[in-house]
Amino acid sequence: MSNKVSRLLLAGVLAVTLTACGGETAAQPFDPAETAQALLDSGAFSEPLEEMSVDLACGTLYDIDASEVTGCAVYTSLTAGAEEIAVLTLNSEEAASGALDALEQRVADQRAALENYQPEEVSKLDGAILEQRGTSVLLAVANDAGAAQSALDALAQ
Repeated sequence: MSNKVSRLLLAGVLAVTLTACGGETAAQPFDPAETAQALLDSGAFSEPLEEMSVDLACGTLYDIDASEVTGCAVYTSLTAGAEEIAVLTLNSEEAASGALDALEQRVADQRAALENYQPEEVSKLDGAILEQRGTSVLLAVANDAGAAQSALDALAQ
């Protein structure tokens, strides 16, 4: 009988342990407007940024199907530099994963384009923040990546 009780107690402890491990909730998806504004207000950018329309951003910059985008805030440098903010919400996690790939490609393309043209901008691309949270994705290329990350961390709290 005590063997049976020991097994039940062990099973209970395992259940509680597994529940505690799995109890963490995934980070909330990025809200495009709120996230972009927090980044703009962070002081992380050394250049003025201009807002782009979803169609222009998806078609020209990222090669993302705009029909899959349900929310968008994109800001790019007015000086053709590397600084940029893109916060997109998509209609599925699969679409978000594809969008993250497109944002990663954007960073690679920008690095190749700016290497010889504006080499001082490449270090900004090296510090690019790329993240997917559920159905949302984020790209932040800032002069001060630490300040940008601090703004994002503050939003998560």
